[in-house]
Amino acid sequence: MKKIYFLASALLAVTTLKAQTTVDFEDLPLAKVDTFYNGSDEAGGFTSGGITFGNKYTTGGGYWSGFSYSNMRNDSTPGYLNQYSAYPANGADASEKYAIYTDGDTLFLPGTNANVLRVELTNTTYAYLSMKNGDGYSKKFGSVNGANDLPDGTEGKDFFYVRIYGHDVNDNLVDSVDYYLADFRSEVSADHYIIDEWKSVDLSALTGVNYLTFEFYSSDMSPNGPWLNTPGYFAMDNFVYTNTTGVIQEQKSYFTMYPNPANSQLNIKGDAGLYVIYNIHGKSVIEFQHNNISQVNVSALNNGVYFVKNTSLSSAEVRKLIIK
Repeated sequence: MKKIYFLASALLAVTTLKAQTTVDFEDLPLAKVDTFYNGSDEAGGFTSGGITFGNKYTTGGGYWSGFSYSNMRNDSTPGYLNQYSAYPANGADASEKYAIYTDGDTLFLPGTNANVLRVELTNTTYAYLSMKNGDGYSKKFGSVNGANDLPDGTEGKDFFYVRIYGHDVNDNLVDSVDYYLADFRSEVSADHYIIDEWKSVDLSALTGVNYLTFEFYSSDMSPNGPWLNTPGYFAMDNFVYTNTTGVIQEQKSYFTMYPNPANSQLNIKGDAGLYVIYNIHGKSVIEFQHNNISQVNVSALNNGVYFVKNTSLSSAEVRKLIIK
């Protein structure tokens, strides 16, 4: 089964008030309409609305996993080459941008606990047309036959859904929410559907979480292994959460670092203390004592996104570092 992880709260300083944040992806750069970002710059992810979304891009094959973002408007071209389009051909509320994600095992740095309120989800064009019409690999939903034109045992009672899990700071499961992107299980054919518009999903059961995980389920499974024939994609917009410890806010800069992106050497200038560089899994990879100006050898780090924090200060900011 496919799993996707994403950060439910950012490592940022807070005050004692509560804040509600909507992640709508409109702050992300795209050069023009009908384009997308898929991580081909190997930055390892992107950040919007205080949440960092991971991405793994394979140079050479052009494959990616995790998260991308897009303003594609193609609702008619079937197949893998149209994997960056949401079927409604825009973002939620007719906005321009939205996120697309597919399988990937990417864990994001937990910060303060968050209460997740809701998110808007829809099918991608790739998944929608595959379920509606079938293709050489996936069945037409509602059919008693699989893509090979042989009975598949479903009797046409097909489904495709995502299960959303919330986990706390100790990796314990808080709760989960199921959302059906397609459902043909009813005996009443008029009740059958494949989601073709943005739908608000109530996630209020996921309180006090540090990260979420996603798993896809489908009635159309490969007979050769435990994976889906249905394209494991969906589009997301307007992710709403509250920070339970306070208002997320920009904070006074305690340190600067350069160059960023870095390759072999990182320069730190600012308040003294014990500085830690974390990888995207929240694990410490470099620790060093700093006093005014430091030069740090980062040549052993793999390309990707990291985070730097002065752990000696209780309210210190966290800065994103990119290694290339």
